[in-house]
Amino acid sequence: MMFSKHFSKILLSATALSLLSACATSDKKTSEEKPDWLVGIFTKTGQADAEKASMAYLGGNFTQALQYATDSLKDNPDNQQALLVGALAAEKLGRINTARKYYEDLIILNGDETSILGTSDGQPQKISVIAKKRLHALTIAQTNLTIENRDGTKTFAVSPKVGSQQSKQAINKALTKKSPATAKKTNIDNLFSGNQQNIVSRFLILKELAEKDFITKEEFLSRRQANLGGLLPLTNKAPGVGIDQPVPSPDLIVERLEILKEGVETRAITPQEFSAERDVIIEALMSPNPRARLKNQAPSKNILDAAKDLRRLEALYNLGLITDTERQKEKQAIEKYLGIKKDEISPSAPATTNNVTAQATTATATVAAPLSAPLTVQVSVPEQVQVPAAITVPEQVQIPATVTAPMPIQVPAAVQVTTPSAFNQLPNATPATPADASKTPNVSNPF
Repeated sequence: MMFSKHFSKILLSATALSLLSACATSDKKTSEEKPDWLVGIFTKTGQADAEKASMAYLGGNFTQALQYATDSLKDNPDNQQALLVGALAAEKLGRINTARKYYEDLIILNGDETSILGTSDGQPQKISVIAKKRLHALTIAQTNLTIENRDGTKTFAVSPKVGSQQSKQAINKALTKKSPATAKKTNIDNLFSGNQQNIVSRFLILKELAEKDFITKEEFLSRRQANLGGLLPLTNKAPGVGIDQPVPSPDLIVERLEILKEGVETRAITPQEFSAERDVIIEALMSPNPRARLKNQAPSKNILDAAKDLRRLEALYNLGLITDTERQKEKQAIEKYLGIKKDEISPSAPATTNNVTAQATTATATVAAPLSAPLTVQVSVPEQVQVPAAITVPEQVQIPATVTAPMPIQVPAAVQVTTPSAFNQLPNATPATPADASKTPNVSNPF
């Protein structure tokens, strides 16, 4: 009995000791694992899922990439890599609103992390910078740049007011770039009408697209030649219908094409998608085969309008839209329709009046008293009338080279008029005394 009591105490003591030892071991193990457990709670970066998302995106599995990115963001909503990959994958899947949200979050975070995903050149850039570019590209891509008319033709979706402002700005910008001094002196509104500004703006856009290799040389030349009458109406056929309608700014169209090109390089869109949209934009800009054409512009008929046409011609040349040969040809046409024919006007042309001057001596008539004495009349005429050897008159009137005066008129030196003798026998008739020569009137020669 006594033994069993002592045995029970020993057993209880051993059990307690073993429990204490177990607790101590457990406490030691727990104390050793506690730091790792805390790290697991407070350092859920989601980096593992973010890396999986990147690998899936590079492998072309955009659905899986978006899922991994979403899982990563559940652990850490500020994981920049997950946000970027999720936005890019959402773009591919057409979930534009999700992509916009992720890009906006990255812009707000404005972190310092870099990535090569979403860049056009494959060089590392700050993720926040990439997000800004991609968000801007999304905005441009969602803009309805072109629309299709009922007849199937393409046109730009821009209001007349906005299009007019953008056309004017485009012309001013181009003039300033070419010649700042000329731009300051040029009043666009006085020189070009609203429709003419739209035409000029389209040619500026076409020229810039060719310079940036968005269109080929053949595409540029065919469209330009088919519509050159919009700039040079007197020497080219009329342009296609619609070329005088509002058009977006050159910067907007070029930027849209650059975004499309970048989309191909980053595999956001296929080359076929890029080509299709590019063709629509260029067709809306200027058609190489217009279905209908505008009416030919009538030439100016007064000097003021013609002077304005010439100033407009110089502006187009300064913009680099026409060549010097084209300018000179159009200038000659303006002068021709106005009636200015320089080749038909000689600076040494004779006067147009036809005056013939005859030198004549004065004829003297001596008149005696009425019928009482012989009447003596003396008439002197020039020996020959002098006429210029050649007379040139306007309007191509042919005159004989030499005009010969008639033979000199022979007039007796004195004409004797004698009254009948019976008259002298009349009563109260007395001979008249000849008049004083100084009082004799002078009679001009009728010739």
